[in-house]
This record gives sequence, structure tokens and C-alpha cells, in this order.
Amino acid sequence: MSPRTWLPIVLLATGCTTLGPMPATTGMSAVPANRPGAELQAGIMPAFFLSDATHATDGDAPATRQISALIEPDRLLGTKGLVVGARSWGELGDSPFEPMVGLRRRVDDRFSVAGFAYGTHAHGAERGASYSANRFGGELAIDAELIPVASWLGVHVQATASATYVDAHGTYCVSANGEGIDCADTSPRVDGTIEGVYAAATAGVSLDLARRPQGYLHDIRIALLGAVGAMPRIRDGVQQRSNDQYRSIGLSLTIGIGDER
Repeated sequence: MSPRTWLPIVLLATGCTTLGPMPATTGMSAVPANRPGAELQAGIMPAFFLSDATHATDGDAPATRQISALIEPDRLLGTKGLVVGARSWGELGDSPFEPMVGLRRRVDDRFSVAGFAYGTHAHGAERGASYSANRFGGELAIDAELIPVASWLGVHVQATASATYVDAHGTYCVSANGEGIDCADTSPRVDGTIEGVYAAATAGVSLDLARRPQGYLHDIRIALLGAVGAMPRIRDGVQQRSNDQYRSIGLSLTIGIGDER
């Protein structure tokens, strides 16, 4: 059901059904700009797919395309560290739009912490399978400047822990042993439900360019991400007790712009 041959930077197209991408992280930096501005991000986020829960997997999960934007009002609203934004991920026809809100704070010159909350309704259909899901959750992140190369260049590491509640309902095709398969004209179909809270941990290393206290360009961040997390299991439409885990990697580019100081 899900692709097993893929590159870490590009999600390859396959002939298999991949529905219900669930990103492991927002991918947003924990470092505040501490002035009014906006951040735009494009990348491939670590994720698992709800369709993977219908059959046996080896734990390696493909990533999902994602675009996002955040606004940091700062002194315009008197809200130091508050950010609001939204993101969209997945493929055409299976690409939810999800609002986000967060709070980011600097602990000192090298460390920052952040918390984000998010939630949305998602749905999609592909190759005779379909799903509808409600999800909401949150994540905590800590960022550290590991190597301050120059005033405008640094190597950062960031660790993130997230928990997402998922309530999903869907229809898909099954084999004789109850595992999900690509639908054919004669394939039996079942209705299934998945409900639970699924945790993930993400670690990333990033190159931060142009992160300065002054200037209209606030930052350019290129980040490599790796995640591990819990995922559900369902057979013949019935959710099973699961200790299943997935592993996934991703890459993102974030550009921050805004007030000069």
C-alpha cells in the first residue's frame, strides 16, 4: 500500500495507494525573531500514512510534501513570542489545511524553546480507498546553536516531541488475510475506524544563514530532519492493539522576513 523505495529528499511516485499522511512534526523553528515578521517554509516532512496501518510494514515510512507560513506579530500586538499560521501537506486530493498557533521564547543567546498546537479535518480518496479524519495535537521543541560559525551563520540542532489525537474512518480493499490491498473490481471492501493518540520524536540539524538582530531578512534555515513515532494497526476494518513504529526523514527550507529591527 505504501511505497518502500524512495529518496530522502524526493518522495517518488508509485502505483500503490498512499492515503492519510500524518506529519510527525510542524517543522517550525523554535527560535523567535523577536520583531514583527513572517516565516515561509517548503519541504518534505517526516510522516506516517494511515493506509500503512492496514498492512504489515518494515517501519520505514515515506515523507510528505508540506508548505507552511507563520506570522509573529511581536510589538504590533504586544505579544512577545506568539506565532500564528497554517500549513498544508500531502498530494492533490489528499492535502489538508491546518491552522497552527505557538509560543517561542529565547532562554539565552544559544537556546530557545517553543510550543505549538494544531488541528484540522482531513479527507482523501485514491484507487477505490477513502478516508475522513479529525486530528489535533501539540508539540514541544528546544533549539540549540551548536556551532556559532559567524554572526550571520550558525549550525543548530533542534529536538521535538509531539502527540496527535487521530479519529479516522475509511473504506478500503482487503486480501484474504485481512490486510489492505490496492482495489480491483472483485476486491472485497471493508469499513474501518482508527482512534488514538500517537506520539513522535523528531531531531534535526540545520544551517542558519543571515540570522541577525537587524535587517529585513530575518533568517534562512535549511534543516535535515529524522523522526520516529507510533502508528496504528487495523485488520479487516478492526483496530488492533499496536506497538507499531515508523521511521521517516525529511528536509525543509525556511525563509524569515519582516521588520528591520
